Amino acid sequence: MKNLFFIILVAMFGSIQAQDVKKAKDQLAAKQLDQAKATIDAAMTNPKNAKNPEAWYTKGKIYSAIAADKNLQVSIPTARMESFDAFKKALEVDKNQATVLMTLDNYQPIFSLYSSGYEEAAGYLNNNKPEQSLNAFKQTAAVGEYINGQGWGLNKLDTVVTFYSGVAAMNAKKEDDAVALFTKLADAKVYGNADYATAYRYLAKYYYDKKDVANMNKYIALGKEVFPKDDYLPLLEIDYLRENGDKAALFAKYEEVLKSNPDNFDVLTDYAVTLFGETHVADASKRPADYDAKCKKIEELYTKAVTLKPESWETELSFGKHYYNMALFMEDDVNKIKGTKPEDVKKKADLNAQIIPVVDKAIPHLEKVFAHYDPMGHLKTSERSNFKSTCSLLTYCYDKKKDKAKTDLYQKKYDDADKAHQ
Repeated sequence: MKNLFFIILVAMFGSIQAQDVKKAKDQLAAKQLDQAKATIDAAMTNPKNAKNPEAWYTKGKIYSAIAADKNLQVSIPTARMESFDAFKKALEVDKNQATVLMTLDNYQPIFSLYSSGYEEAAGYLNNNKPEQSLNAFKQTAAVGEYINGQGWGLNKLDTVVTFYSGVAAMNAKKEDDAVALFTKLADAKVYGNADYATAYRYLAKYYYDKKDVANMNKYIALGKEVFPKDDYLPLLEIDYLRENGDKAALFAKYEEVLKSNPDNFDVLTDYAVTLFGETHVADASKRPADYDAKCKKIEELYTKAVTLKPESWETELSFGKHYYNMALFMEDDVNKIKGTKPEDVKKKADLNAQIIPVVDKAIPHLEKVFAHYDPMGHLKTSERSNFKSTCSLLTYCYDKKKDKAKTDLYQKKYDDADKAHQ
């Protein structure tokens, strides 16, 4: 009789155990997530359910639904990983039965963990919470890797999650994480989305700062291979060559970059500025022997640059300064002629005449800059400096042309600039 009573108790207990799991499933189907969680949590305290794949799977489904609920996920932040652990446990207890349960649900609950995790991580990133974003992306990546490892789908290298994890790590100043994540992408030569160039840029700059030239060159080369029109990587190469003082190699690199990407505005202007400094040297004895050729090259570079970006006011101003310096140096040559003989007078007159076409080239670029800033009220310090410089150069140009009205106009604009644009 006692044995029969024990068998009846066991049968009743097993029935209650099964009923608890069924009740939790029914509550989940009715979207009563709080109640479903309480029911399955109570059911899982029963040691018998530790070996019940359906109980673990049901817990995984309920917690997956909670993780996807924007209101509940805040109060139960561990729901996603608890769900993930429950799914893994279900497969560990009985892989065949758990797989059948997942197949019946078309694997939606575990894929929901991945998609809701991605949405949460992206939300943190968009709201400037990079550390929370990185943690959420790491969880999403763990789920995705498991899904792929089971042969259920997704790619082995999840480029989207890896990339945005890297961005989150970068923004959170988690350098080691960012390097590891971006290295996965760069070593796989990931391309397509233009944003992925960030991985190559970050790694190249990281190794540049570390003085690791081999790895810097590695990621510059990989980046240029998959993003041949990238603007940043060539500038990093150029900065490295400039720092190391190899002028011949530096100018050769400028030419190489512009040959493959002639519309690289940043390289065009950087090249022009570098040549400017090498060419327009105040001490005549230190000017390059090929001064005229270099001036022509500067003109070509700035002409291309302002064509690409006609509203780059600093570039227009630099172009005007280029011609101004040419005129100034020509004027210095005039002033060096001290003789009063007819041939000296003629030489001075000829040189002075040659200055006019040069200032005529400067004026259109300078007047564009003037026309931009003059109608404006308040100017930032840097803008006001550009404006005053423009007025000063225009004063010089029109003085050389003997146009008193415009000379006086631009001189007055210069004198009033601080008050008019404070």
